[in-house]
Amino acid sequence: MGGEKRPKGTLRTPVMVAVIVVTISLFPLLVACSSEGSKDQPEGSGQSDEGQRTGATRGGETGDARTEDASDRSEPQAALVPIAHLSSTLENVSMEELSGTRGLAVGRGYRDEAEELIDSPRLERFDSGDAVVDHVSKTPEALGLVPWDEVGPRVRALSVDGVWLLDSDRSGDYPLRPEGATVPDPEELRRVVVGGDIVLDRGQYYTVIQKGMGIDFPLDGGYAAVTSRVPEPSAYSETGVIHQFTAQRTGRAGAVREYLSDADLTLANFENPVIRAAIWHPDATTFTGDLRLMPILDQAGMDGVTLGNNHVLDAGTTGLAETTRHLDDAGIAHAGAGKDLAEARKPMIFDLGGTKVGVLSYLDVPSYGWAWATETAPGTAPLLQKVMKQDIKRLRAKVDLILVMPHWGKEYIATPEPGQVELAHAALDAGADLVIGGHAHWPKGIEMYEGKPIFYGVGNFLLDQSWSEETSTGIFAEITLYGDDVFQVRAVPFIILDYAQPNFLVPGAGGDRALRKVFAASLGPEFETYGKPAR
Repeated sequence: MGGEKRPKGTLRTPVMVAVIVVTISLFPLLVACSSEGSKDQPEGSGQSDEGQRTGATRGGETGDARTEDASDRSEPQAALVPIAHLSSTLENVSMEELSGTRGLAVGRGYRDEAEELIDSPRLERFDSGDAVVDHVSKTPEALGLVPWDEVGPRVRALSVDGVWLLDSDRSGDYPLRPEGATVPDPEELRRVVVGGDIVLDRGQYYTVIQKGMGIDFPLDGGYAAVTSRVPEPSAYSETGVIHQFTAQRTGRAGAVREYLSDADLTLANFENPVIRAAIWHPDATTFTGDLRLMPILDQAGMDGVTLGNNHVLDAGTTGLAETTRHLDDAGIAHAGAGKDLAEARKPMIFDLGGTKVGVLSYLDVPSYGWAWATETAPGTAPLLQKVMKQDIKRLRAKVDLILVMPHWGKEYIATPEPGQVELAHAALDAGADLVIGGHAHWPKGIEMYEGKPIFYGVGNFLLDQSWSEETSTGIFAEITLYGDDVFQVRAVPFIILDYAQPNFLVPGAGGDRALRKVFAASLGPEFETYGKPAR
């Protein structure tokens, strides 16, 4: 069903900037599929060629928006942004470092501006900003400069001397903004965060109610470091190995709650019915969520949840009906299941200050076809290519951006399965903009398909599978929107402690390893350098 977006914080919130920059930003992410840019000048050449930047200027310009050819203008059309490969650990670069970068990639149409801003850089010239993006997206050690309106999800945008161009409060101090240059309009920026599986039973019930840790405990997580890991054989892994681990918290309690609540849109998969007659299941794989745990969703800033999963019918069709009533009462939108097929296929639609986002949810887990709704019976939306394409076509005219969230495939597999790849590509070909999947219970690989991001699985979120480091590790899929466009994407790794509490992973103590494993399982030539998954 549809969901009206509740007011929340934005990217401009100073605390949120701190959370993103200090915590998550040292984490690399997703990579792009694009063709390599062609160079037309040897490295270090000081000659400036005439040319016109490709890529349309986005709305919200605050400077002198020029439309002349590059050869006719004396100022850049947009402030410049350093970009790195999406697997880079860089978050910030200094002007001094830019000046000392050998082979800093720039487009020839704005080379003069770059030379004026950076002291004697040794530049490597490409035909256009798009060619620079192509080059950096496929070269892990490369750095480039592009106009801000040509930055996209294929590369990682960096701050300069600690100033982030997307921070509206400091854009006037931004070192790569010449007088009159355009910068992003802060009113056009939105941040979407998507988490994985939530179960308000088992470990959540045990920790919050049985142990008396309280309803605030699950979202009190801050940062944590993995302090040890020991491999052991396991059938619950495509590699035949899992890891026992220890971890300790390193501070900033409540950072996870703040991060999620301050997003403009927060979504996750709700993997259980929630009913008044709930029974605690200490170990079973049948779930019924306790109503006393529902406030956890509000603390997580949850705007909408997907119900197209293999546990939403654990309390039968009456449990599904009761669950949707409780979600409605809590003001939380939902999609993916309902009283019949038509209701199960209805999207959630959110209005993010003029940008409308539609969300579709589907189920395709082996042996769970019985859970699909029919024209006359309750159940979940079936992940069938024909059905999905019809829904995307119907939704396309109503929204600016479409997110498809499938619950699919086999558990404990990081590598995207062929059927998942086919369905994800079909969704994007049909007009969707993003695919973010679930069900594997640990993070899966990612892909950039024709410039559109696919997260094949984000793992657990509030689920107690603490029997391995792999199942205790999840990622948030973070998407920065500029107007109707996907501007940046990144994976934010965390680890679940005490059966119930996600904590952001410190980069050097588990976070970088978690992302390397995601990259190793990812698709596309950009990930070939990562080889086999880390063991």
